Amino acid sequence: MFKPKTQCINCKASASCRDTTVSWLFLLVGIIATISVRLVNLVLPFGLFWPKFFWYLGVAGFFLYFLYKFRQDKILRQELERYQIHKKISNSQILDAGDREFLRIMLCRLRSNKDAINYFFIFSSSAIVIILAVYQDFIRK
Repeated sequence: MFKPKTQCINCKASASCRDTTVSWLFLLVGIIATISVRLVNLVLPFGLFWPKFFWYLGVAGFFLYFLYKFRQDKILRQELERYQIHKKISNSQILDAGDREFLRIMLCRLRSNKDAINYFFIFSSSAIVIILAVYQDFIRK
């Protein structure tokens, strides 16, 4: 049976769907990549080494992060196809215990906070870097 490890909030079976260490590791990789790419323009005054370093770190991090996310989404698509939930719901069929367990785990997975954390770092680091870059390029001169 499909059992992704994700965090379930206020769920009576939350132990079966907690976030894994690997998923938190890849979140950290994504955050480091996000911040690294945003630092490229800010470190230009310090020579060419630092912009290149942060660019490579960011692009490599994004590569790993999105490879992980792609794999997770592929597993989800395969499980959705296997359970045929969309057809059962469209045809008003009764869902069996396995179908309900699969949906419970998917809903639990959707409630994970990792995506919100990732979006927070993407938006906040982008805003901070844009403000700093405008200051560095236009105001400080």
